[in-house]
Amino acid sequence: MNQAPQTASRIHADVFAAHAPHSPKADTLRATLARIALGDAHARCLAVVGCGAQRNRSAVAANLAVLLARSGQPTALIDAARQHPRQQELFGLADTGMTDIAAVPGLTVMRGTDTQPSLAETLVEAPGQFGQFVARLRQDYEFVVIDTADHPQDLDAISAASVSDGALLVVERNATALHRLRELTDGLRESGAALLGAVLTDR
Repeated sequence: MNQAPQTASRIHADVFAAHAPHSPKADTLRATLARIALGDAHARCLAVVGCGAQRNRSAVAANLAVLLARSGQPTALIDAARQHPRQQELFGLADTGMTDIAAVPGLTVMRGTDTQPSLAETLVEAPGQFGQFVARLRQDYEFVVIDTADHPQDLDAISAASVSDGALLVVERNATALHRLRELTDGLRESGAALLGAVLTDR
């Protein structure tokens, strides 16, 4: 397993929980996590799904993972975005595979496109196999956060939600189309996935 640099200087400013853990934005996400815990105390694997909020979705996943790790709970963050994976950029990672983020003790980041076969592709093409991988991670980590790709048919979001304890929906203010939001939420419900909550972001 690789280890990222010891300082937070290479972590992107969008990961505000690493730079300003007590900022209003960080507190808002903490409140979201608290509501999820109150609603489902057993929700330990979260699929972060977006609807026209690609960059913000990845940033929300990264910040959630940082907050969970900083609360003393070992957390694995899987970048399972098939298109435009962003966690490597957000955490300033140079290595491939699983990386411990030294500036955030307890956080491990995995780029799903680095593996062979690609975990990001496996998520959609063989969700059962992806689910087995997640089950193994859950033996070593208190929380698993899955960052998924936006897809016109919501395949990634539905697959990720089906192998997790539920989905956290990221919606972008004045950008997410209402009909797309309905399609995604309907697809999640029809698949039997739990919708754990939503985060509203700005551009």
